[in-house]
Order: sequence, then C-alpha cells, then structure tokens
Amino acid sequence: MFLLHKDGRYLDVAEVALLNNVLAAVNLEGNRFFYVNPLEADGKHPFNHGTAGRAPWFGTACCPSNMARLLPQIPGMTYAHDDRDVFITFYAESRTEITLDNVQVELQQQTAYPNDGEVSLVVNPAKQKRFRVLLRIPTWARKQFVPGALYRYVDTANEAVSLTVNGEDASLQLEKGFVAIERQWKAGDRVQLKLPMPVHITECHPAVKANRNRIALTRGPFVLCAEGVDNGGATQRFFFATPPEVTDAEVTTKTIDAGAFLQVKIDAQSLTSDGSIERSPLLLTPYYAWNNRGVSSMTVWFPRDPKLAVFDPHLLPKESVFSKVTASHTFADDTVNAVGDGKEPRWSSGKDVPRWTSRPQKNKPQWVEARFDTTKSLRSVGVYWMQDRFDVKFPAEWSLEVEQNGKWMPFQLYTTDRYDTRANRYNVVHPAAPTRCDAIRVRMTPKKDACVGILEIIAEFEEE
Repeated sequence: MFLLHKDGRYLDVAEVALLNNVLAAVNLEGNRFFYVNPLEADGKHPFNHGTAGRAPWFGTACCPSNMARLLPQIPGMTYAHDDRDVFITFYAESRTEITLDNVQVELQQQTAYPNDGEVSLVVNPAKQKRFRVLLRIPTWARKQFVPGALYRYVDTANEAVSLTVNGEDASLQLEKGFVAIERQWKAGDRVQLKLPMPVHITECHPAVKANRNRIALTRGPFVLCAEGVDNGGATQRFFFATPPEVTDAEVTTKTIDAGAFLQVKIDAQSLTSDGSIERSPLLLTPYYAWNNRGVSSMTVWFPRDPKLAVFDPHLLPKESVFSKVTASHTFADDTVNAVGDGKEPRWSSGKDVPRWTSRPQKNKPQWVEARFDTTKSLRSVGVYWMQDRFDVKFPAEWSLEVEQNGKWMPFQLYTTDRYDTRANRYNVVHPAAPTRCDAIRVRMTPKKDACVGILEIIAEFEEE
C-alpha cells in the first residue's frame, strides 16, 4: 500500500505492529511464543492456548514459522525509491546502496532507534546528483500514537521534531507523512533527524467499552506495560486518578541474560490490601519484552477510577456469593478462587477463564469447599466442569455436601436430578427439601490417570 500511494501512514501502522505485536510473539531467547497478544494478564489465566505465558510450541505452528519468515524481510522494507525519490521508511542502524538514474547512491543510518529518536543519515552518491530524500515523521511523533480516530494523546508533552542538513536547519513541511529534502547531493552530506520520545498518555475511542475511563502509556513507537515481577504484586492494583507527570519519567535500561530493554518509571496510585490508597512508583516495560522473566500479572490499560482497580485479581470479588473457597489441592498455576469469581465460561476447555485444577494429582479424590457469609437457604447449585486435551477430565463421579450447624451432611438430591458431567454448561442440582447451610462441598472422584477441574460454581438461594 505504501509503494502504491507513497503515504507514510501505512508505514506508521506497520512500525507499531512490528515493534509491539510481532516482536511480542517471541521471547528474547527465541524459543517460546505467544499465539495471542493480551492487553492484560493475571499471571494465572491460561490465555495462550492453555498456558499463562509464552509456549514452546503450538499444534498449529503458524506463529513460529511466520516469525522466521517476516523478520528477515524487515531490512528490505527500510528503504524505498523510484527514479527521483529516496524514501527512508524505517529507522535502523543500516547501510544500503541504490541506483538512481545510473548513479550509485550509498545510504548509511546511524541510530539507536527505536530506543532513541536521534537518526543520522549519511548520503554518499558516486557523483553529485540532484534528487529528493524523504524521511518519515511517524504519527507517534506528532499528536497521536497511530493514524485514525482510535487513539489520541491527552498529555501536553510537545517537544518539536528537528531536522538539519550539514548542520543547517531544514524545512519540516510534511508531504503524506514525510519531509522531503531536495538538493544537489554530494558524498558525505549528513542529515540529522531528532524525533523526541517523551512518555505519552493515550486514551481510546469511547466506542471501545473495555478501555473506557482508562489510559495507556507509550514512548516513541513502543506501547508500555507494567509487569508484576517489577512492581511487587498484581499490576491491576495501579490506577491514575489524575494524569501522571510524564515529564518526570525516568528511563533506564534493564539487562537480563537473554538481552536488554528500556524501562520507564513514573508515579502512580495503588490499592493496598485493606482497600486504602497510596502513592507508588510504577515501573513500565515495552510490551514486546513482557513475560521474559517468568509468568506474572501484566497491564496495558490503567484505570482512572480507583473502583476499577483490583488489589489482587485472584481474590474473590466483592460480588461473589462465596466468602471463602478452599480445596484439597490446587495446582500452582491455577487458583481455587476461580470457581467463585463470576467469570462465565464459554466452553469446558478452560481457555477463556481462570480455573481450578488438581494437577498433577491424578487418580486422587478431591474436594472444593465454598463458604457463605451467612446461613443461606439453597435453591440450586451448578458446577461448570473443565476438560482439556491433556490430563484434566470430567470426574468419574461427584456429589455435594452441605455444612449445617458445623457438621457436613450429604446433600439430599431432588428426585429427578442427577450429578451430571455435561460439557459446556452448568450441571445444576436442586435440594429435595428446603436446605439451610453455611457452606457447600463438591466431592470428586477422577477418572483413571486423570485430574479434575472446575471453571465456575454457582449457587442460588431462596428469598428469606
């Protein structure tokens, strides 16, 4: 599309996609992959086809092969030209030679882009020649992160782009997203472009309901995110009741065994365990680099309203019908509170919501207890079972118990009910008679060589 229309907006979108979506698909070591790119993670939910982080492989392995195909193509996208114009389409430390009207022209870029916005371009024609060099001024260096109406900056950072040729200021008049320098070029001519990279606050179009009353932070072409590994706990606890002072942001370099990346520290607000609010530093990482230091929580879109912040996404929400949930055993990558978090499953595979499983305890009977805040009169209980392609299967059998006056009693099943294990639905049972209780217990016997799992438990009560 760019070659057809010579419009820099296509490149602006491509650059942001390459540096965020594409690079995030593979870890820094190059041996683990994302199939999807979530904008939030709780460190437990297996959003990536059954895992809570990058996976070493997929059954349909299009991601690894597409990465191997696309990344080597990027050098060929860095420059473009026709008979009279040379386009600098992407900025990267590079060197190339092109032919303009039978004259060889060498181009050299010296830059630390995209971590830094200063670009030095040396133009070396084999002999003096008049032509145009067009340098892309990305949309992110102007008034919004990408072209279109989806995102806009809401901060006041406005350091100007600067451009010089051999030390003299040059015009910054834009032509479809490029500045054009037309002159008689000679060997050694140097173009200096400075694209300021302040931290920007971005908000989304209100049509995107999930991002309403939230902001994201960017720097240059990078989307920034917070990871739990840097911030002492769940990133969902952070919020910005007032816009952060992005001009005070601190930029540092984080080095790990697999490589290095920039990090940005700003001031934020956060919830504490008792529900109070405190000011806290927030450390941000380029989105492409997240999940390179183990599985933890991650957030891109931060709430403005503290009511949207959550101290710990693995705790039971306030609106849960249960006050406490416990289990005989819970797999380290799962959470028992998943059964009462109110997140509705769409299917039994467990890919779309948090889950409780008894991994790796195969063949071992299990139980899950869910307590109420006060004594309740049960109308019904429903269990949404999990079953995947691996070791979690529907139970061979299950039953329900209720706690009455401190003692566990068998649940008296309604005559026409049975303990079903049907897929992709709640398996609902009703009491044979009015049943007041303080808690319920689901008992499960697994199938041979299998574990058991529950995605959600629902309980309905009689009006009192």
